[in-house]
Amino acid sequence: MLNKSNLARYFRSKRVWAFSAAVVLAAVAIPNASSGFVAAADVAEPAYIQVEDLNSDIYLANGAQLTAEESGKDVLLKAGQSVILYYNGESFTETAGDETVSQLLERLGAEPGPLDTVAVDASGDTVEIHVGSDIVLYDRVETVTESPVTYVYNDVLPTWSETVLRQGQDGVHTKIYEVVYSDGREVSRQLVEETDTQATETVIEKGTLSNFAPNDAEVANIVKNGDGTGKIILENGQELTFNQTLNMKATAYTTGDPGVGTITASGTTVRVGTVAVDRKQIPFGTKMYVVSNDGAYLYGFSVAEDTGGAIRQNRIDLYFETYQECINFGVRNCTVYILD
Repeated sequence: MLNKSNLARYFRSKRVWAFSAAVVLAAVAIPNASSGFVAAADVAEPAYIQVEDLNSDIYLANGAQLTAEESGKDVLLKAGQSVILYYNGESFTETAGDETVSQLLERLGAEPGPLDTVAVDASGDTVEIHVGSDIVLYDRVETVTESPVTYVYNDVLPTWSETVLRQGQDGVHTKIYEVVYSDGREVSRQLVEETDTQATETVIEKGTLSNFAPNDAEVANIVKNGDGTGKIILENGQELTFNQTLNMKATAYTTGDPGVGTITASGTTVRVGTVAVDRKQIPFGTKMYVVSNDGAYLYGFSVAEDTGGAIRQNRIDLYFETYQECINFGVRNCTVYILD
């Protein structure tokens, strides 16, 4: 059995360290359909290897993360770190200084030949270094199919409003090849695993109302012209135009009031932002922005969708969720901006 001193003499007889400019430090687990991971004993150890002909990720089975390095000299060890060196079926334990892997091997006189493969697994507390001429690795090739997108259109939301209702997942077709390298060259490649995950649908709600905003959208500024027209500038930078400004008396109503159900006179479902109007003055479907003149209430962006026996001429009725909110609102004079 080799000891540390004759191992050093053995390596001194080898040629100096030689790395390609394109090398990879690879050390991650390979999924297995039955057990979840392939056992380390079933595959080769992690390794530096020339990868000019490999365009995908390189995987090996010992649970570490995939790491790319320009050369073995970039792998830095910590002083006092335990290192196990494997060569020709034998193992040797060493304590690292504040040095790289190549410096450690040079210090031990263990300089691999130009056709040797050097494997470094730094995923655990103990660093494992493997030196050999043969290695088996796994080349993972993935083809991604993007999640298809379906739009659900909402006629009470603005055209710029988009909300993801269900986030889908991309589909992935994966092939894993077992690749055998000997003396630094690929000598065989075999497909050992193939999986296919179907893409799932992403559903997005998109508004269709132009020149409108959600009821509670925050307003940064209102610019008024002398003729009653102007624009409303939202906090998000969107600009909405209005063609008329009305001073109106507003009351409040809610579901549960006498004669009030959940369906409006225009056939929509009541919600905050539903306004009852005199249809002779304001047609159903009119978009508006309502704010109380005393500044206490910003009722917000609304649509004329309902009517009522007491709603005549210069009067509107605003829908609230609760009876108490209606009592708090009472009767107030409001400015109504009629949107284009």
